[in-house]
Amino acid sequence: MTNLSRRTFLKASATVVAAGSVPAYFGFSEFKKAATEESVKKVPTFCHGCTSYCGIVAHVKNDRVWKVEGHPIHLKSSGRICARGHGMAAYLYSKDRVTGPMKRVGEGKFEPISWNQAFKEIGEKLDSIVKQYTGNSVLWLEHGTHRKSYVDRLFDTIGSPNFTTQYSTCFNAKTNAWLQMTGTSLNGDHKNAKYMIFEGRNFAGGIIPNGMNHITKAKEKGAKLIVIDPRFSEIAKIADEWIPIRPGTDLAFRLAMANVLISENLYNKTFVQQFVDGFSEFKRMNKEYTPEWAEPITGIKADKIREIARDFAKYAPQAFIEPGWHGLHSHYVNSTQTAQMGIILNALVGNFYEKGGLMPSASLQLGHLDLPAIENMPEKGARIDGAGVTGEYRTVEPSRGIAHITPQLVQQGLAKAVFICNYNPLRTAPDPEEQKKIKDADLVVSINIDWNETSYYAADYILPEHYYLERLEHPQAVSGHISHDNPQLALRQPVIKPMYDTKDTLDMLKGIADAMGHKDLYPFTIEQEVEAAIAPLGITFEQLKKAGTLEFPATVKPGFPMKKGKPALPTLTGKIQFSADLFKIDGKLGIPVWVPPLVEPDSKNDHEFRLIHGKQPWHSHAMTTNIEQLMKLSDKYQGTFMWLNASRAKKLGIKTGDTVTVKSKIAKKKVQVKVTELLHPEAAWLPSTYGGFSPKNRIANGVGVNFNDFIPIMVDPLSGSTMAQEVVVTVAKEGN
Repeated sequence: MTNLSRRTFLKASATVVAAGSVPAYFGFSEFKKAATEESVKKVPTFCHGCTSYCGIVAHVKNDRVWKVEGHPIHLKSSGRICARGHGMAAYLYSKDRVTGPMKRVGEGKFEPISWNQAFKEIGEKLDSIVKQYTGNSVLWLEHGTHRKSYVDRLFDTIGSPNFTTQYSTCFNAKTNAWLQMTGTSLNGDHKNAKYMIFEGRNFAGGIIPNGMNHITKAKEKGAKLIVIDPRFSEIAKIADEWIPIRPGTDLAFRLAMANVLISENLYNKTFVQQFVDGFSEFKRMNKEYTPEWAEPITGIKADKIREIARDFAKYAPQAFIEPGWHGLHSHYVNSTQTAQMGIILNALVGNFYEKGGLMPSASLQLGHLDLPAIENMPEKGARIDGAGVTGEYRTVEPSRGIAHITPQLVQQGLAKAVFICNYNPLRTAPDPEEQKKIKDADLVVSINIDWNETSYYAADYILPEHYYLERLEHPQAVSGHISHDNPQLALRQPVIKPMYDTKDTLDMLKGIADAMGHKDLYPFTIEQEVEAAIAPLGITFEQLKKAGTLEFPATVKPGFPMKKGKPALPTLTGKIQFSADLFKIDGKLGIPVWVPPLVEPDSKNDHEFRLIHGKQPWHSHAMTTNIEQLMKLSDKYQGTFMWLNASRAKKLGIKTGDTVTVKSKIAKKKVQVKVTELLHPEAAWLPSTYGGFSPKNRIANGVGVNFNDFIPIMVDPLSGSTMAQEVVVTVAKEGN
């Protein structure tokens, strides 16, 4: 015992208690033996490395997670897990986690406070704001919608409509187009396809492990994969053909494809006649968009456009253009029209609800708690960001909102209280210096796990949430991204006890509501919520906890939705509407026509490039950059480097490893360069990951640059997206 310090002995003793019963007096060998022989528990849950939420199984020993692996049946993982999943599990033990409630006491200075003090002060400030400015001055920003049902209850009580997701910086254009034209959303049936076009979509970069498995298995059976992207992305490595399109011109390519399908009578006339509304108008307006018209715009030869269109029709309906998510759908002023054309092209070949074409995700009908009604509920005003409101942003989905204009709402006095949950706008939204102005709101609360930029620079209070491996959540139906015949239900459950003084968001909202005087607003526990959700399914809580993921009988079958012999999509006509009613602005028909990109690099200036960005397989935007293990991969693969086309770089005297200055209208940064043939000459490409600037997130701080540094806050007029690739930068070798 003489070689053990008191601190080490106490720590060892605690571990031994967890490991099992041992003698009161023991040497290190006995301790080591007891700890080693403790059994390993395998606890199923699901990952938080990205929004795929793959099923995982955590291996736990002595109340420590030492390994995670893919859940064997979960639709997204199927026994596999990517680097991000491993890294996020390791981040459980990061020294940069926020270990208890924090209150700002100065610039970059915080003091720990109790939860009771946090609830009391936040509740009183929020109550004062609501009484003075109404509940419509309160805004909630969240990465996704996981906590929406909880937030809605508080917001119904105070009269706020302002629940906003980060989707305006992600895929608003895609979801908006699908909502207006089909009333639903479909996914590519990769495992049964014969021909797949991935345009601006990179399954191998934004990894869905089992999705890539489906694609590779389909290719083994003879399916063709065409990748159209300015950059040779990770998925292009397994493609039959990579076509480096000029960035910002995907709309022109898709318009020309449609022109070929129609002019050569390759489209599915029976399907179009029965299930499409507005085809005649589209046909008339599409006549001018020939492959010859598109060639100088896209840089793709007219004959190649015809070849792709013909092959697309040849293999249909076991063919599709991948509907995508982020890819093309928040980048350009024409992204909404590009998303519309994706729907139209797939409809023209009749692949909707066809095996090997586009299919819906299987779904489950979950139950819900029967909660008491909120008494004296105030009337809600219009959303303060204007989403879905008469005026400039009337076509934007109000259920998603426009997250990246939050600093403007604060400066205009519209947002007085801002809650930011599991989201980091100061790093993942355009123009971080502008995003810092969120701090000027009367109350800013960050609900997070670490010292990200938003917490450090903008928050008055930081409320640390249980880590995803420490918490129980409402069960999740497994859907999206991948079509599947059998619906699944997955449970996120704690695999270890919380390590620090953290809480679930539900308990935080309970504490704040109580402090505001809204007693018993949340008269339930998460366990009760889970029980209510699974009640209609005929399973028990214990069964779900033990399995982690359960699969149910198939619900999805091919065949267009019909009711009483008529098409029954949730649209005005029940059909796919080639004209989106909501987009009928200024006398337009709502049919996609050519809209050029907002900006263009000067072809006569060798220093000008369009700045584009994308994912890396070992990172999820900026969420994973403070993970040491994943940043070592960045070092190994030159992950922080900006890509430049070899011919353009040669003109500027730039070689791989050189440092260059990148400049836009709002920022000037230095970054190292990778010179490659695998990028369109007009583009400079940055990963969407680096450039951390919180001094308390020590691994990420000061590493690389971020595309958001260079982008002013812009709003796509139809869908509210960021237009994050509508920026021209100059690139010059350091010292020139």
